Amino acid sequence: MYIDYLSIENLRNIRSAELSPNRNLNLIVGNNGAGKTTLLESIYLLARAHSFRQTARGRLINDEAEQMNLFARLESSAKAKHQIGLQQHSTKTMIRKDGENLKKLSLLAKALPLTIITPNIQRIVEEDPKHRRRLINWGMFHVEHEYGDLANRYKKALLQRNNALKGSTEQLKVWDRQLVALGTDIHQRMVDYTTLWNKSVNELVASLQLIKPITLEVKQGWKDEMSLSEALVRNFQLDKERGFTSCGPHRSDLKIVQDGNSIKNQFSRGEVKIAAVLMILAQTLITQIRTGECPVLLVDDLHAEIDTERYESLLSMITRQDLQSFITTLSIERSIHPVSDNDFSVFHVEHGCVVRN
Repeated sequence: MYIDYLSIENLRNIRSAELSPNRNLNLIVGNNGAGKTTLLESIYLLARAHSFRQTARGRLINDEAEQMNLFARLESSAKAKHQIGLQQHSTKTMIRKDGENLKKLSLLAKALPLTIITPNIQRIVEEDPKHRRRLINWGMFHVEHEYGDLANRYKKALLQRNNALKGSTEQLKVWDRQLVALGTDIHQRMVDYTTLWNKSVNELVASLQLIKPITLEVKQGWKDEMSLSEALVRNFQLDKERGFTSCGPHRSDLKIVQDGNSIKNQFSRGEVKIAAVLMILAQTLITQIRTGECPVLLVDDLHAEIDTERYESLLSMITRQDLQSFITTLSIERSIHPVSDNDFSVFHVEHGCVVRN
């Protein structure tokens, strides 16, 4: 997928901007607070309808405006052309694709597949399992046509079982059967996808040799020696007391290890970030291979906590891939060297104004 044209009106400090991005690399240059991340945010909003910025959750709409407008023209790898627009007022958000209102965010995610590398990408390794589950779910959603429906059915069955924990045992058995069937299917898909993901990650690790080989494995959301059905029976009393289901793929985790130990205990913080970056890039490439459509890649503040040599190696590898990327940088001089042999464009951002150099 490629963004041919991007228009931004009244998003944070960007009052008005129009871009015709390069189909390969787009370097977004500017000082801190200039609006570089906001430019990436506009693309993310068009793909997900919410922001990725955890530390800037305030008002998206410029303080001097009443509404925000975002618009993009897209072209698929098959040359199909599409348009996506997002308009947000203080109390309402409207999203349109090719002139039609979109009500399901899953349709928006399919229309503009997107991956993002944020400054705190290490959190997928270091913090709560929900970050890692979210990554697995994103990968399966984009490479398995029916996974979105399967995941929604599981969520509904899980909600119904949680409600049934307050009711009769017979009603609970009905939802147990559904949860076991759906949950077992999802778990196996998670294992299959992670096996493919692990192979792709380590191909990138071997090509760069910036970190030692790592292993990605699914840790199932119940005891290894049990089936999900057995686990539900064993945890019945605990679930009934707590009022929620304590086992299933919604409790799974992704183990990221080196020689059997978590990399957060083996690697430096910079090495953990490199591992996380390669995990995201591997997912991007898997999606391209499996679907023929490559997600747009957003990269914010890649150089944070990574030395110059490793930063240049990562940047060079990213730009060699057949994908459209948007990468922010404080210093154009630091970023030009590793990409000088590639087709790229530079956009300078200052006080919310975007100018193509």
